Amino acid sequence: MIRNSGTKSALRVLTILQVIILTGCDSIQIGEPFTCRTDTKYFLTPGLSFTIDSVSDYRCPKDVICIWGGDVDLYFKIRQDLATIDTVLRMSGGPYLFGDYSFSIIEVNPLRNHDQEVEQDDYRIKMLIQKD
Repeated sequence: MIRNSGTKSALRVLTILQVIILTGCDSIQIGEPFTCRTDTKYFLTPGLSFTIDSVSDYRCPKDVICIWGGDVDLYFKIRQDLATIDTVLRMSGGPYLFGDYSFSIIEVNPLRNHDQEVEQDDYRIKMLIQKD
C-alpha cells in the first residue's frame, strides 16, 4: 500500500500532539478506586478534569495517642470546559457532588510519625469517582 507524504506528515503531527497532551495528565476509570497525587491533572472526560493542588494533613501521628483522630483537606481544582472551581474536599466528609459526578476520598497515605514531615509529592490519595 502506498501512502502519500501528506498522510504521513499528518499522522506524525497527530502522534506528537497526542504525546504532548497526555504528558503530565492521567485518565481514570469512573467507578473504580484509583490512587492519585498532587499536581497531576486527571481527566474524567475530554472537557472535565481535576487537580489536587495540595494536601493539608492534620491527622494524629501514628505513634501518638490522641483524643481526636484529625482529618485531611485536599485543595482541589475542577475544570469543566472553560469554568474552574477551587474547593476543599475533607477526608471525613463526602461524597462531594460536582455535576453528575460524586467524589469520595477513601484514604490518604502516608500517615506520619510525630517527628516526620511529609512532602506534598509523597502523598498518595485513594479516591472513588462515580457518575450519578
